[in-house]
Amino acid sequence: VYAATMPIGYAITRDIFPRRWVGIASGILAGGVGLVAFGGPFLAGWLLDDYGFRGVLWFMAISTAVSFAMVTAFVPESPVRQSTGRMDWTGGILLGAGVTGLVYAVGEGADWGWGSGKFIAYVVGAVVVLIAFLIVERRVAEPLFPPAMTRRRPVWTVLLATSVAAGSLSAVGVVIQLLVLMPNIPHVSEGLGWSGTHNAIVTSPISAMIIVAAVGTGWVARRVDARILLAIGSALTVIGYGIGTHLHHSGPQIVGMGVIAGFGTGMVVAVVPIMIIEVVTPAEQALANGAQTLAQGVAQIIVSQLAFVVMAQHGAVLKGTRFYLDEGFTNGLWLVVGCCALGTLLVALVPRSTRLDEAETSLAQAV
Repeated sequence: VYAATMPIGYAITRDIFPRRWVGIASGILAGGVGLVAFGGPFLAGWLLDDYGFRGVLWFMAISTAVSFAMVTAFVPESPVRQSTGRMDWTGGILLGAGVTGLVYAVGEGADWGWGSGKFIAYVVGAVVVLIAFLIVERRVAEPLFPPAMTRRRPVWTVLLATSVAAGSLSAVGVVIQLLVLMPNIPHVSEGLGWSGTHNAIVTSPISAMIIVAAVGTGWVARRVDARILLAIGSALTVIGYGIGTHLHHSGPQIVGMGVIAGFGTGMVVAVVPIMIIEVVTPAEQALANGAQTLAQGVAQIIVSQLAFVVMAQHGAVLKGTRFYLDEGFTNGLWLVVGCCALGTLLVALVPRSTRLDEAETSLAQAV
């Protein structure tokens, strides 16, 4: 639910707050990921125990509908709007097909054989479709990734760095949740076997750190180069999950890993919309945020699928369910560490831009 509503929230922050409040508002909004992570596990544990997985899915559907209704009823309309607008259906279908083909090939590569004709055919086909997507984006009137905007160095470097950094963090939940919730079955599964409630209790300090870091980052961003904040946040996630590759076998170890990585996560999610605001014009901000969200989603899908592939090398299938050994969880965490490190390094490509307190936001000139 948080991931789905984040783009809406960023647009709200951009459009209804004056310049001096945009950073703080973005930090508070980003702190919502910690708030959701704080209460979500308790709620999910109760729903799972009493109503099963269907109860969780129904709750997500209903809460999303209620959130949409509340936004429609209470959030003021954005004053920044083009007179016309059409959905780039062709581009969306091509991008979805290309990414799906690539992810499916990666997921099945171990069974097919990494050098098999089937794997190569899927990869080549996906690449061809993605190239077609890029060609379409150059020709349609209103593309998903407008070439005029995304080929500017400040824009594409920010999109690349933030998408890899934030997408990798979104994918780490796959590894962590499987680690803590899967049972401990000798020679089959080496998860911690926690209940949903126990998981919520142990990880609550981590969620608190995300909230603190996100709100603090929003305040500091008015005075500090956002590139530095993104680099520090990503580096902290590398350190935290790097520690977790060796220490992830008990509650205190999970907390120790998560507090460091959680602080970094809060910084990253808070600074992403700020960096977008700093490198585009007010009229481009909604489109740029949409492009960043789309790119981040693609990064999340790819990293998550790679994590499954890496973990599956050390595990077994029992009665149709795949389980993972400790070495699989360790390698999955190493994969996340590597992707977070890549996000940290990509910050070096981003040129210096106007600071948030100097950048134009939608209502900044009117307030």
